[in-house]
Amino acid sequence: MVTSNRLYLLLFLLSFLIFWFSGEGHPTYYDYYVRLSNAFLHGRLYLLEQPPWLNELIPFDGGFYVVYPPFPAVVMMPLVAVFGVNLNQTLVSVFVGSLCVVMACVVAKDVVNVEESALHIWSAILFGFGTIFWYLTSVGSAWYLAHVMSVFFLFTAIHEALNRGRPMLVGLLVGASYWCRLPTILTLIFFAVLIGFNQRWKMSKAALPLLKMSAGAFVFVGLNMLYNFARFGTPFDVGYWLIPGILDEPWFSEGLFSLSYISCNLRTILMGLPVFIHEPPFVLPPWTGMAIWVTTPAFIYAFRSNRKEAITWACWLAIIAVASVIFCKGCSGWGFGYRYAMDFYPFLYILTVKGMGGSFRWRHKVLIVLSVLVNLWGVVWVNKFGWWAF
Repeated sequence: MVTSNRLYLLLFLLSFLIFWFSGEGHPTYYDYYVRLSNAFLHGRLYLLEQPPWLNELIPFDGGFYVVYPPFPAVVMMPLVAVFGVNLNQTLVSVFVGSLCVVMACVVAKDVVNVEESALHIWSAILFGFGTIFWYLTSVGSAWYLAHVMSVFFLFTAIHEALNRGRPMLVGLLVGASYWCRLPTILTLIFFAVLIGFNQRWKMSKAALPLLKMSAGAFVFVGLNMLYNFARFGTPFDVGYWLIPGILDEPWFSEGLFSLSYISCNLRTILMGLPVFIHEPPFVLPPWTGMAIWVTTPAFIYAFRSNRKEAITWACWLAIIAVASVIFCKGCSGWGFGYRYAMDFYPFLYILTVKGMGGSFRWRHKVLIVLSVLVNLWGVVWVNKFGWWAF
């Protein structure tokens, strides 16, 4: 146990340093959550002013409301109470992201319980630095911090489900992830499948654990409904529709959600490629996103996960459930890669780890190294030089 703890501490420290020094070199300008946290501490649900660069605030009833789910701001309240609005939101992202790398190692050990720790370490490196998680964590803007915190709670829920399996706690953790990124509530299907499998698909035995899990998740669903009602007089998430001019944007020409957006999102996530130019630096990441297999080639091993195991089906169901929502949103998952996919990346990661299996080969390492190099390219090009193809 001491050895494992030392390993996790070392993994955390190295991840923290890499995330921090590979960042933009300044705190994110999009510190919505720091400002919202400060508002909460002063008994308000809204900001008193709207800086011009924070263009997704909602002017409503004399205040300016943050549209995003508020749990990251809630988590940061003790820090904001100490450091005020000068708190570095990017630093918070780096800290939580480093915890996520540790949790990725823990979850890898949960799903492939072999004595060889190399597989677990390489798997953690894959998630932390061989996916767009590296870029999201190193920037720490409001959109990206929401993803990072959501991943932390999902990984923790997965670890709990695969070990002690307390359904109420699992529900609470998924609910916490949901209050960072709303689509992740659909990942409850992963945990429901595991409960059904563990109870041999007997409803008489599975009913109580499922009810406990649902009750835990509903704590946060209920809080979100109360939060919306207190802000806008309705329990529903209408905030995005209230952003001034949002429906005038070309990527929302059919509304915020439409089946017509599926083809656009699929084109990005499956066929988005780097842009090649004739002068230095010769190759650029497109701002509109890139395909998953480009940013993380190692994910190909997700298709090697044992189809006879319940966890494999549970992961694919969770991925499909989340994808059914994010693919219907306007084509706005901009940045390095396709950031909306981070909502189901923990489950794609599990499939990949299981696909690599207990026998860790050189070809697995090659694909992980290639994935890391692609994301290193993206992080350096974007964060250090601002090189994008628009």
